[in-house]
Amino acid sequence: MTFPYLSNTVIDGEAERLRFEALQSRAADVPVDLDAIVYDYLCDTDALIIDDETDLPDEDGEEVLGKTMVRAGRILINLRLRQSGDAGRYRFTVAHELGHWRLHRPRILAADDQTGLFPAPVGGDVITTLNRSIVGPKPPRHEIQANRFAATLLIDHKALRREFTDRFDGAALSQLLNRARSRGPREQGRLLAAYSGSQSPSLATLFGVSIEAMAIALESRGYLLENPTLFPT
Repeated sequence: MTFPYLSNTVIDGEAERLRFEALQSRAADVPVDLDAIVYDYLCDTDALIIDDETDLPDEDGEEVLGKTMVRAGRILINLRLRQSGDAGRYRFTVAHELGHWRLHRPRILAADDQTGLFPAPVGGDVITTLNRSIVGPKPPRHEIQANRFAATLLIDHKALRREFTDRFDGAALSQLLNRARSRGPREQGRLLAAYSGSQSPSLATLFGVSIEAMAIALESRGYLLENPTLFPT
């Protein structure tokens, strides 16, 4: 399935717009009320049906985390995610599918009515999210976009900056980053996402996301730096 390029600005704007539309004055709360976004907002405004009680079979030997069924107006989340008890992974998968719903569904529907305006996706109208789409080293373009959308939807950038600077001074940040310097930015992000001080939970725990999801957010937003003055505003 092929989709056009979308800038991070466009993706972030769509995610933040959804969060503010759905939650309004509670949009910057930590953790984000994902249930309210889905069940109180999208199920009403978009007539979205979300099903997390289906045991989705593996495909090509890979675990299927979710499916966005564009024309059917449904999102399926693998029952095994809910049963696993890993709330962070479950929440990120739901937010990832919402990325497909908001970013990619309109393009599939537009291709039906306006041939030539958008490249018609190859492979039908069901977007399948495999485990490697989220944690793999080279996911397809539309999966990278959905990952970015999910991280922005679940992690308000101002709240992240506040919590990050509360946890890491220059020396602590340098020490942690040096531990994973040779393993690349994603591993550095995982270390920072999982770090918990004596009186504060980890960033992943605080925001209600998986370590992998928080690592994606830290990497994509430029937090893997040793100079706090360079952190995004």
